[in-house]
Amino acid sequence: MKCIWFLLVVEVMSVVDSHRPLTNGGSFELALFSSKAKTQAEIVYRMCLPKVPDFVHATARPSNPSLSYKFNVTILEIMRGSFLVEIERVDQATGWDTMLITVDWSSYIGNVVVYQNLILWFPDAADRRILNAYTASQYCNDNGGQLVDIVDKAMYDVVYDYCQQTIEFGWARIWLGSSYNQTTDTVTQRNGKLGYHGDWYPGFPGRGSGNQTYTGLLLYIK
Repeated sequence: MKCIWFLLVVEVMSVVDSHRPLTNGGSFELALFSSKAKTQAEIVYRMCLPKVPDFVHATARPSNPSLSYKFNVTILEIMRGSFLVEIERVDQATGWDTMLITVDWSSYIGNVVVYQNLILWFPDAADRRILNAYTASQYCNDNGGQLVDIVDKAMYDVVYDYCQQTIEFGWARIWLGSSYNQTTDTVTQRNGKLGYHGDWYPGFPGRGSGNQTYTGLLLYIK
């Protein structure tokens, strides 16, 4: 699970409370068998949480590392003291005899948005700062996150809507992790794959030697 931070690089007039998410995690071991490839189980946090988590991510593995079973985990319901999952065997379309299975999980409480397996949020609104592209990236890395890459139109809409809902009004420039190549007219993510190349602000992307190759999101919230 990657934790990705947006970064406001110019001060906005007012920002909704957007503190860093409260993150917890742990492992839960249970003896489980199934006559089919899928079964359900309740996973207990075994810790006191202040409220029902806004998001939970989990993976499952045999507790015995010599076993080659592979599982996918789907979160069915999130509760305050536990969460319900569907565990599916994916190395074979069959069930399994009783074995110890370890479920590793992470929970998040706070003003976040989830896109696929990414958790996206703004840093604490009280910690706004003016940064260039390099220092913005370094700031995120130092705090366990990274600037967001926008993969496609669907993700762009999620990111843009989240920004509009979080920022009350004013100008906001938000650094992104992708780069723009003027020669090939392409946007590239940090992992080397192509990123989203659409919904540009009028007059952008800029061309010529005076233009930078970093990317960002520019909003004016009325």
